[in-house]
Amino acid sequence: MKMYYYADAKQALRSMTDQLGALISAIGEPYFNLAVSGGGTAKKMFSLWADEYRSLIDWKRVRFYWVDERCVSPKDDESNYKHAKDLFFDPLKISTEQIFRIHGESKPYEESERYSEVVRDHVPPVEKYPRFHSIILGAGDDGHTASIFPDNLSLLTAKDNYAVSHHPLSGQARITMTGPQILCRCPIFVPIFGEHKKWIIEGLVKGGEKTTYIPVQYIVRAAEDATIFTDIAI
Repeated sequence: MKMYYYADAKQALRSMTDQLGALISAIGEPYFNLAVSGGGTAKKMFSLWADEYRSLIDWKRVRFYWVDERCVSPKDDESNYKHAKDLFFDPLKISTEQIFRIHGESKPYEESERYSEVVRDHVPPVEKYPRFHSIILGAGDDGHTASIFPDNLSLLTAKDNYAVSHHPLSGQARITMTGPQILCRCPIFVPIFGEHKKWIIEGLVKGGEKTTYIPVQYIVRAAEDATIFTDIAI
């Protein structure tokens, strides 16, 4: 695990994007398979990409997949895909052939199986699971990552590469990448911002048995190559 501290979220996202751009440039394959997350941090990231990285990264080589998605229409304001489309894909005219969205409007269990197949068909495997060139995760206030919540830790070791989860408070269904798929030997970037998430950073730095029960801490500590970008000083 590597961790970098910055004065604010924008500087941290710039550093993360610079590292991502270097990976894209260095890859010797026709396409760069990138899995992205949603939420407030993702909105900041997509806006930054559209504003400052429009011509600095060869986006035509990137294929976009999702770490997780809420089971809502792609036009719903809660849709992770909608935020990416409005803030980044449409402004940069990203081809639909590069975008592999989770169909949040479909029946959850059927969609988790369909999307698992989509990923397996397009992302080359390493051992049992497809290996993305990079995954960008988030961290929720409760320590969840992807849509793996602290009350459903079995998803950290589930056999399928995508599965259905439910938000612990609202009960909303979601499609999420599972722990083994996330940990399939690729560079993982995790931007974590705001003092209310300081406890997550402290857990990552100090370690201890409790990190096993917090999804984002478990993933970061188990990953071969995880980098945290944060504005939280401890």
